[in-house]
Amino acid sequence: MTRFDEYIKKGKLKTAKMPNEMVIKELEVGKKDLLASKASYEMKSYKWATIQAYYSIFHGTRALLFKAGYREESHIALKVALKELYIDNELLDKEIYKTLESGMDLREMADYKESFSQGAAGSLINRVEKSLEKIEEYLIIDNVT
Repeated sequence: MTRFDEYIKKGKLKTAKMPNEMVIKELEVGKKDLLASKASYEMKSYKWATIQAYYSIFHGTRALLFKAGYREESHIALKVALKELYIDNELLDKEIYKTLESGMDLREMADYKESFSQGAAGSLINRVEKSLEKIEEYLIIDNVT
């Protein structure tokens, strides 16, 4: 049994028929969070820039999950689903997964331990931007947007 199957069984991932409008909306939320992250970075608010950058990739990834007909009940479930549905099947570059994973770690450090930096925030923003572009490209090719 795969981790994906385990999360389905536990109810952490659920099937959900999502219309294309929801997929697009979720991607747009990710893009807005990226803009907010960049603005926070420019204001030298690196904690919020980190948190917003993470939520940007979270929503971009969630758009992919919606497209595949699932919804998540936890952030970890989203990560598991991305890996098994898109990365392991080589539909998307593993860098997207790595960005989600490192974003998750950086967000937790910033949010719960007050540990963040300008360099980490800037790097995450750049990686998230590239990942969102790849996600959007995939969704366009798949005729969602």
